[in-house]
Amino acid sequence: MWTGEELRNMEKDIESQNKLFQTGSKWLRVDFHLHTRKDKEFNYPGEDDRFIHDYISKVKEEDIQVGVITNHNKFDIDEFKALRKKARKEEIFLLPGVELSVSDGANGIHTLIIFSDEWISNGKDYIKQFLNVTFAGKLPCDFENENGRSNEDLVDTIKRLEDYQKDFILIFAHVEDRNGLWKGLDGGRIGDLGRNEYFKRRTSGFQKVRTIAMREKVKDWLKDWYPAEVEGSDCKSIDDIGRGVASFIKIGDFNFEAVKYALHDHQNRVAKKPPEYKHSRICSISFEGGVLNRQTIRFSPELNTLIGIRGSGKSSILETLRYVLDIPFGEKAIDTQYKSNLINHTLGSGGKAVIKAVDRHGKAFEIQRILNEYPDVYVDGTLQPGLKIRETIIYKPIYFGQKDLSSTGEGFEKSLVEKLVGEKLGEIRKKIIERQQRVIDVIDRLKKLSAVDEQKKEYKGKKQDAEFRLKTFKDFGVEEKLQKQTDFDTDSRKIKQIVNTAENYLSEFEEFISHFEDDLNNLKIYDSRQNESFFKEFLSIFESIVTCAQENKKNLETGQSCFLKLKDKVKEFDAIKKGFREEFAEIERKLSGQLKESGASAIRPDEFLKLRKTVDNAGQMLAVLEKQQLQQKTLEDELEKGLTELNNLWHHEFKTIQTELQVINKNQRALEIISEFKGDKESFIQFMKDTFKGSRIREITFQQLTGKFVDFAQMYRGFSQIREELSTNSHIFEKFFMENFKALLTWQVPNKYTIKYRAKELKHHSLGQRASALILFIFSQRESDVIIIDQPEDDLDNQTIYQDVIKLIREMKVKTQFIFVTHNANFPVLGDGEQVHACRYGDEKIQLKSGSVDSPEIQEEIVDIMEGGEEAFNRRKEIYEIWNPRNF
Repeated sequence: MWTGEELRNMEKDIESQNKLFQTGSKWLRVDFHLHTRKDKEFNYPGEDDRFIHDYISKVKEEDIQVGVITNHNKFDIDEFKALRKKARKEEIFLLPGVELSVSDGANGIHTLIIFSDEWISNGKDYIKQFLNVTFAGKLPCDFENENGRSNEDLVDTIKRLEDYQKDFILIFAHVEDRNGLWKGLDGGRIGDLGRNEYFKRRTSGFQKVRTIAMREKVKDWLKDWYPAEVEGSDCKSIDDIGRGVASFIKIGDFNFEAVKYALHDHQNRVAKKPPEYKHSRICSISFEGGVLNRQTIRFSPELNTLIGIRGSGKSSILETLRYVLDIPFGEKAIDTQYKSNLINHTLGSGGKAVIKAVDRHGKAFEIQRILNEYPDVYVDGTLQPGLKIRETIIYKPIYFGQKDLSSTGEGFEKSLVEKLVGEKLGEIRKKIIERQQRVIDVIDRLKKLSAVDEQKKEYKGKKQDAEFRLKTFKDFGVEEKLQKQTDFDTDSRKIKQIVNTAENYLSEFEEFISHFEDDLNNLKIYDSRQNESFFKEFLSIFESIVTCAQENKKNLETGQSCFLKLKDKVKEFDAIKKGFREEFAEIERKLSGQLKESGASAIRPDEFLKLRKTVDNAGQMLAVLEKQQLQQKTLEDELEKGLTELNNLWHHEFKTIQTELQVINKNQRALEIISEFKGDKESFIQFMKDTFKGSRIREITFQQLTGKFVDFAQMYRGFSQIREELSTNSHIFEKFFMENFKALLTWQVPNKYTIKYRAKELKHHSLGQRASALILFIFSQRESDVIIIDQPEDDLDNQTIYQDVIKLIREMKVKTQFIFVTHNANFPVLGDGEQVHACRYGDEKIQLKSGSVDSPEIQEEIVDIMEGGEEAFNRRKEIYEIWNPRNF
């Protein structure tokens, strides 16, 4: 019986064990065939009081974390307890066992029996009692060695062990040796054993399989049943510990049942080399503030489930994960406001969550997000601005909130497509936004030029009117007498035009030079480590461009100097003109007197000068407007080109989606997504109704137009046809169209997606069929490294979950991290959950109990909390026959 001190030490050991399994199940090296100095074949020359220390040190050195003490026909409980106590301090788990020489075959069959702790608990040693029975009539000195033979054959030995009503498993040692199962028995006998229920139920492994041909023979003899292949060092000294081929098992707790389950599920949980996780994944999330303050939740790279009663906080954790990773809800997500409120409640004002994650290359990242702020990404404590979380760190994560999968209403198809392929469209959509903005810029510039025709008409009229009136002045000789003054005014206007043009040129030239000057000079300096000679030649060519830029700067300085001289010449001209001011005034006075004498008093010389100025100004403006009109034609061509390029990008986006969907559709046959470019006519019509609201144009008109034109750009090009068809309403349509010109021409008509399940549209199936089809479809893509779903079982029956979904998860989880909130026990139990977080809420805090489904404590939580928990474990027992009924 364990003493009080031993129990306290065991509790400390459990705390240490919890650290080992803090991310759930782990792959650990196991040695199923260890001998100690209590075995007559084992040699230890050291001091007695050093043996335990030396032995466990060597086990640790070989990185063995699970071992079975299997001395020949002998079990020493005191030595075992001493070894186990020391081992647990080193995070090593030892199981009691014995290498039994069973009286079968020509040389006896060496059989490793691994016992549960029931055999040595409550102060009893049933292992020794069993040995005394199976070797009845023999002295220990005669059978406690490798050549000793028990009194019973294999089947009777198993039956004898069954009589104790305590759990155990068998592993047949060095099966290809003369005293091993394969060599010691013939094919007929092995075949008979393979049909024996006692043998099949208790045999968990064959040790030291080496010959492929022999393995195939044995498999043929055993038919459809074959246990795990494992290893053990069969050590005869401390130096032998860990020698030979290594063996690994995946367990989530240090207990007999976990080891037994791993052996029965050997396809997934036994290996000669642990599988490498190559997918990106979330390692943990920590909280500062809120209802999870100072708590860290750690995740397995494989299957993680959050369990708890309603309101226990499990969905809060999942939604916070989504929030920190900045995964959008999706267009058709359900209860987005509720989910946002969950985050606010979980983090609290000023609260922060920190995710630690690794990418596909094993590089570590830290993602921090404070409530209502953007996430920040750190590498080795250094902020990395602009890093894309869902591309660079976590590859294509998929998120479905509560009821999102079972909600297949209007627009769900598009939302699903976005979740599946949206991450691959980032660059294309960036180009689309850039092109849309360029189209908007062209439209804005065109609007500024929209009054050119009216302005031309206005200035042409002014010019013609002034020229007509000037004829009268010409008839009276006014033009001739004022010619000198007129010429001076013309010269003055030309000088002003020249000065303004020169000033604008030099200003823009200076801005251009200053924009590139620093970059050009900085780029001259570069030292290449690998291509020194290449860059020497390359930069010498670049130096010519820099020299050209420097010459431009000199030219600018020359131009600026000349401009100052030009301004001086302007002053000189103004002085000359001023010198003629009295002369011009005298001419005007004389001319005015002469006109009065001739009876033409209505003709004033100053009016002539004004008309002359009007003609000159109008001529200049008409020249400018002519240039603008040419620019308008260029802009109209640019708009046409921009619309074409924008449409090409939309089509490129569609083809990219279509290519991805073709790959997705090929992965399975049941579900198919069909895409149609700009096929969502209902959205097209609705957008028109919203835009033309108040126009009194009927919906049937919009339907007709969307039937003839694929988008608004086509309508713009076909306006003449629209005018004919709409007749009296055409001016109203045109008015609304031009008022919303930018929005219409840059609006993308949505693509249409149709999901078919078994050749029938998904929306025509029942809710359960839809949910089943979608979850299987999503899992089968095998593209996303992380899949996060809140209650994937919604609207699924247990049969579907067990037969389809669980099997797929078990197959995928080595390459995909699953994080589920679930009420259905089949996910953690039959899915063999590597990490289970049991949530409870109280006193404004969420409390968690975490561990693998291998943990008895977690098993109790599952049974107490979850729907069908006991039934799930019963089914597991039926499959693996390992779970003790007293636990349920």
